[in-house]
Amino acid sequence: MNDVEMEMKKFVCAAVILTALAGCAPSVEPRHQQAAHFSPLAGMAPEYRVGPGDDLSVVLPYNPELNYEGPVGPDGRFTMPVVGTVFVGGQTVSGVEAGIDKALIERKVVKEAHASVSIRHYAQVVYVGGEVKLPGAVPLRNQMDPLQAITVAGGLLDTARSEQVVLIRPGVDGKPVLRVVDLEALIHTGDPAQAVALQPQDTIFVPKSSIAEVDLWIDQYINRTLPFNRSLSYTINDNAGTAATTP
Repeated sequence: MNDVEMEMKKFVCAAVILTALAGCAPSVEPRHQQAAHFSPLAGMAPEYRVGPGDDLSVVLPYNPELNYEGPVGPDGRFTMPVVGTVFVGGQTVSGVEAGIDKALIERKVVKEAHASVSIRHYAQVVYVGGEVKLPGAVPLRNQMDPLQAITVAGGLLDTARSEQVVLIRPGVDGKPVLRVVDLEALIHTGDPAQAVALQPQDTIFVPKSSIAEVDLWIDQYINRTLPFNRSLSYTINDNAGTAATTP
């Protein structure tokens, strides 16, 4: 088992543990602090990037005999009859279209190409746990945000703390980073800052009680499971974002 697979298994295990412990978490009154350094995750959703296992549909309106449906291989390559193999891993849909067009022309299959690509099945997932009706893996779709992922997971339970939903994301060197999302603000005011773009392997945890001191919460529930950088101190500011301050 390689290092990447080990890290992903840690994230899945963490989501399961967090779900089991949600009902045991003590209620803490929020203590808002002004963060010394605040680096929020990007609020605008990037275009979905194709990955291994995604099932693609390629349509060439002027050359229907070349239409094809099939999966992206583990190495990020997509193989079409006549056209051959095109590397599509990590590309946006428009990037895949451009790559197929280029391959068709360079390999002299057609003189002009106008491929239209769609994703029939998404293989990449995010994990949703805590106070939701159907915790587990959720297929990641283009421009999906936490509210959409939670909706796919059956929605929130009545006991959910929807204004302090935690997003855990693999960071540099495999060390996770946190972002607290206020779903109440997203639902009632459409606050775009809360529509955080989800990425493959993100974990969304909906707590049962308030999480005021994320540092304490990490120490109680996460440090033994995920490789957090212990030199960082996490607090929640008035905008429900996660601040990371160095000692």
